[in-house]
Amino acid sequence: MSTGKQQDSEAATPLYVYESKVHCANMMLCLEDQRQQGILCDVTVLVEGRGLRAHRAVLAACSHYFLQALLRHSRSPDDAELIISLPDKDFTTQPFLVYDAVICC
Repeated sequence: MSTGKQQDSEAATPLYVYESKVHCANMMLCLEDQRQQGILCDVTVLVEGRGLRAHRAVLAACSHYFLQALLRHSRSPDDAELIISLPDKDFTTQPFLVYDAVICC
């Protein structure tokens, strides 16, 4: 005869677990597609006068450098899109992975 505690723990144990090996890659492909279309982009990174529209969360997750830069800028809903200008020296010394796992430096 089982106790109530055993039944609770048995009920909480999943019978089947599926772990996708491609979910993260597919998610990043979708985010890159959205970035290229300008969908939900909320930051522009300027390097040598060229702008890259991006998602703050992706930049912050991929790079401690961008996380710190984004945390320095508070934003209210009425603010215009944030623009981060990177001096050449910062960009060349701070490689980062963004969207497609290509190192940009």
